[in-house]
Amino acid sequence: MVRKHILKNIANEYVTEKELINKLNITHEKLEHNLNELKESGYDIRHEKERGYKLFNTPDILEPFMIEHDLKTDYIAHNIHFYQEVTSTNDVAKKFVDNDSPDGTVIIAEKQTAGRSRKHGDWVSPEGGIWMTMILRPDVSLVEASKLTIVTGVALAKTLHDHFKVNAGIKWPNDILINDKKICGILTEAITDYDQIKAILVGVGMDVNVDEADIPDYLKNTATSVKEELDIELKRADILNVFFKIFEQYYEDFKKGNIKPIISEWRRLSSTTGNRVKVYKQNKAMIADAVGIDNQGALIVELDDGSLEKITSGECFILDEDEQTIS
Repeated sequence: MVRKHILKNIANEYVTEKELINKLNITHEKLEHNLNELKESGYDIRHEKERGYKLFNTPDILEPFMIEHDLKTDYIAHNIHFYQEVTSTNDVAKKFVDNDSPDGTVIIAEKQTAGRSRKHGDWVSPEGGIWMTMILRPDVSLVEASKLTIVTGVALAKTLHDHFKVNAGIKWPNDILINDKKICGILTEAITDYDQIKAILVGVGMDVNVDEADIPDYLKNTATSVKEELDIELKRADILNVFFKIFEQYYEDFKKGNIKPIISEWRRLSSTTGNRVKVYKQNKAMIADAVGIDNQGALIVELDDGSLEKITSGECFILDEDEQTIS
């Protein structure tokens, strides 16, 4: 793609028109046309007569060349399919699974019209968020594959917390919170052929630069966006570049069965541990204190009688002070 190569060449230094034409093997007219398109899309490209063109700033868009141009992974996100609008990126990803897309393929959309979450069914997905699905093909069992929710959650929280100084934490099993409000959910789905795993789809929905007006009233007490909480806008492509690198490192550990470093990071970044929670085991509601997570990713809670329970799947609700007992 010509625009991608133009951006790559002018990202860090001035490059003359003649050098660009020679490097990219294009005509003056084609160069000018693509430069104008980039400027119209919001790229701050400046020109000096003697020095040439240089990129000073980029817009907040998720087109593949914006991610690829600073991508530092060996294979994750090397194959990106971008859409302006889809029903859900998981739906689109299933079609690419059938076409044998490689491990690490990513489907990204600016907007979803029928995004899904584990708890609410529909996930509101307006412009300004990160709506994506990764197609993964690990050689693991279904039980092991479920741990990819933990792997992804740790990589997301670490990206925001450590690299962008966002006070983000992980709520077991699949949410990222800021100030006790949800900004991100993870939906993991196995695609099987009889008893064989063809692929694992890991869907991520993150409210990054979503305006408060685009969050439905019924969710405003429990959901928010990075922009609303911090009063800043982060560039989504920058977030993804960091996330993909961290995720690939943890994904490689996961495939080798080395889950302990990932669990250690989960414990450090947990928004669950130390809270009074409501959880379900065999359809029975329990109110208890969340005390940690074991090396297999199960939540450990302590009941009021001092006994410990292990929760391997299901929902976890962090309780307010007036919700401490079961009525």
